[in-house]
Amino acid sequence: MQQGAWDDAILECKAVLQLQPTNARILGCLGMCHFRKGEFDKAIVPFRKASILDPKFWEAGVKLAQCHDRLKRYEEAYEIAKEWLRVRPQDHTLQGLVEALKYQVRGNKVEGWERTAHLAHEIKFAND
Repeated sequence: MQQGAWDDAILECKAVLQLQPTNARILGCLGMCHFRKGEFDKAIVPFRKASILDPKFWEAGVKLAQCHDRLKRYEEAYEIAKEWLRVRPQDHTLQGLVEALKYQVRGNKVEGWERTAHLAHEIKFAND
C-alpha cells in the first residue's frame, strides 16, 4: 500500500482475509485500496464490515461515508457520518463531513463530492 501498488495490495489483503476473515484492520486496508483506485462501490463492503467488527474503528466509518458521498448517495453518507461523529465528536474531518453532507441532503447540491474532498485528510491505517 505504501508504494501505491493497489492491485497487489488488494491481492495481499484478500489472502490474509482467507486466514483471518474478521480482521477489521485488513478489511479497512482492502477498502482503502479500492478507495484509492476510485472504486468506491467496491470499497463500501470492506469498510462496512470493518466498522461493524470494530465499533471504535472510526477511520473505516469516515471512509465509508466518503464512499457514499462520492457515489452521490448523500443521505446514506450523512447518516453514516453522523453516527461516527457520535463516536468521535471532536474529529474535524467528521464535523466538516457532516456539515457538508447536511447541505447536500437539504437539496443545495453545489459540486457533489468535491465539496468534501478537501476534508479527506490522510487517514492511515495501522499496519500491525
